[in-house]
Amino acid sequence: MIHLHTSKTFNDDLTKSGCVLPLAENENVGWHWYAHRITLMRKKCIIVMEENSRYALIFVGLKKKDFAQFDKILASRIVAEASWLCNLPQPGSNEQLITVVERKCLSTVWSQGLNRSVQSHIRQVADDVESLVHCRFERLPESAKEEFSLGSYVNDRYRKRKGDKDYFVPYKVWRTSLLALIPPQTRSNVVSLADFRKRRGNI
Repeated sequence: MIHLHTSKTFNDDLTKSGCVLPLAENENVGWHWYAHRITLMRKKCIIVMEENSRYALIFVGLKKKDFAQFDKILASRIVAEASWLCNLPQPGSNEQLITVVERKCLSTVWSQGLNRSVQSHIRQVADDVESLVHCRFERLPESAKEEFSLGSYVNDRYRKRKGDKDYFVPYKVWRTSLLALIPPQTRSNVVSLADFRKRRGNI
């Protein structure tokens, strides 16, 4: 189950769209993701961040109907990005990963309010995204693939949480946590597609 924590700004968007999600009865239950809306080039941009890894998902140009079914859009994106990021060479391993992630995304509950630490990192991502869009790409992403590419820049930046001794890279932390969801007997044989190709090149 996804537990979606929303900023007031984003909560207002969901309410106006007619989106109806059950309220979280227990703050500690679920897979915690935090969502906030900013505006880029006159378009609404949603930043959704996973609590533990600080991995960010970027959504650009959503329409009112998209906000109305945002839980389904979010679940679909989480599954897609998990598959893209882990990039497993074995069909069986990838299917197992997708099955486990889909199970975690079967339902969504929500509550309003952002963790201060996560909120700070969302602000950093917002600044990074704004800089990339205006200075490097000079346009907004036009597909989920381009949104993932934009996200790959911000998820490769060093982050640090209060109490951490060292900095960490969000995509590495999230990928590790995703691979941990695969059964141990399968996980022992899992390598990244990049490493798999390197090994083949050395044969």
